[in-house]
Amino acid sequence: MSDNDTLFWRMLALFQCLPELQPAQIMAWLTHSSDEVLTPDGLAALELPRLEAHFPYAEALMSNGRWARVKACLRGELPAHLQVQAAKNRRPQLIAAFCSQDGLTINGHFGQGRLFFIYGFDDQGGWLHDLRRYPSHPQNQEPNEIRAQLLNDCHLLFCEAIGGPAAARLIRHNIHPMKVAPGNTILSQCAAIQSLLAGPLPPWLAKRLERANPLEARVF
Repeated sequence: MSDNDTLFWRMLALFQCLPELQPAQIMAWLTHSSDEVLTPDGLAALELPRLEAHFPYAEALMSNGRWARVKACLRGELPAHLQVQAAKNRRPQLIAAFCSQDGLTINGHFGQGRLFFIYGFDDQGGWLHDLRRYPSHPQNQEPNEIRAQLLNDCHLLFCEAIGGPAAARLIRHNIHPMKVAPGNTILSQCAAIQSLLAGPLPPWLAKRLERANPLEARVF
């Protein structure tokens, strides 16, 4: 992961940790309204006295525990839903992408989505396999083609909405798009995927994962 990506995900965690503040306020607070360029090392080096002295929202309830969470985000100790796991000796049997604005709820429209949370699954369960985002300076390609290439190793894509042409493009990339109802969480969908993998798979998914088709043994 590049320094820009590392910085982005730390800042997203910080935005979620301090919802009372606008992102622009947080950026100005961390740079102390200067032209200072934020870097992962620079964030980790910020000391609590400076952070407290220039905090831009006096009405926020900043307990010691909350300051500890802010400092953890700045050091790169992210909350679980943003913490990629290096699952040693575990190879994903299925990889699913979730289009989400926060890493918690499946609340992204694929054609507008910029954040994708990639989960791997095996017989032991699921884990956050990767974090991916639409490039800030995309190449001269159709936007949904860029998104499809970004998810090229995924079997499934879960989103709140997707247009017909975009869905067809994903299918051409061998990615199966799935629309979910508003409010559906990534955690609940991961549990559903794990239950699905534990039983007979639908024929289309069995074929995609190169497993036996449960209908082949049936007599009609």
